[in-house]
Amino acid sequence: MRAKLSRIITALAICVVFTCNVHAASVDDVKQNIIKQAKAMGVDPAIVLSIAKAESGFNQSVKSASGHIGVFQLSHHTAKHMGLDPYKLEDNVKGGIIYYKNMYDMFGSVELAIAAYNSGPSAVKRCNNSVPRHSKPFVSRIMSDYKYYKSIGI
Repeated sequence: MRAKLSRIITALAICVVFTCNVHAASVDDVKQNIIKQAKAMGVDPAIVLSIAKAESGFNQSVKSASGHIGVFQLSHHTAKHMGLDPYKLEDNVKGGIIYYKNMYDMFGSVELAIAAYNSGPSAVKRCNNSVPRHSKPFVSRIMSDYKYYKSIGI
């Protein structure tokens, strides 16, 4: 009986893994989605690719311990406020780009927009419109990736 149950569990696990892989978007598909939506919204694709890479490694199925979801690690609250479903790739990408764009419009600086994306606009304001200390590694990583994407023509 145990051997039969073990084979059933193994078969189910294989089916789950196979099903997840069939429906998961490839990294290239995610990147193309980001580039397409960024261009349509008038946002530099290189900067939002860099944010998505840092947030999720371009993985829509990622969910953080704090409940943030998908490629751009949107919170339920942020997505709901925008009328988007963070579990849908298209919506997650759109929401991440909109949120970055809002932060850029608020602060007028790529670095401050990234810091606000990471720790919230109130944290940037509390630091007299400068990058909070805990956001500096995040901002540095994104700026490094941004320079790379720009160097390859994105």
